[in-house]
Amino acid sequence: MEVVTKSRTLIQQMLDALGPGHTVVRDAQQALEAKGFTVARRTLYQVVAGRSHKREWVEALVEAAEAEAERQANLKARAARLAA
Repeated sequence: MEVVTKSRTLIQQMLDALGPGHTVVRDAQQALEAKGFTVARRTLYQVVAGRSHKREWVEALVEAAEAEAERQANLKARAARLAA
C-alpha cells in the first residue's frame, strides 16, 4: 500500500520560514477584529491548513506574516549594529 504524504500549504511554508514563537495568527485575528470581523483562532488555523480560503482571512494572515518578517529583519539589523 502506498503512503500518501501531503505537501505543506503555501501559508504553512510562509509561517515555517518565520520560525517558532511568532504571533502571526493572533495578530491576524486582532487585525480582523479591528475591521469588524469576528473570527475564531481555530478558523484561522483552518486557513493555514488550506481548508478555508476566505479572502479577508488569507489577506490578514499574509499581512501579519509580512509585518512579523519585517520585525524580525529589523531586530537582526539592530543586533548586528550592536554587535559591531
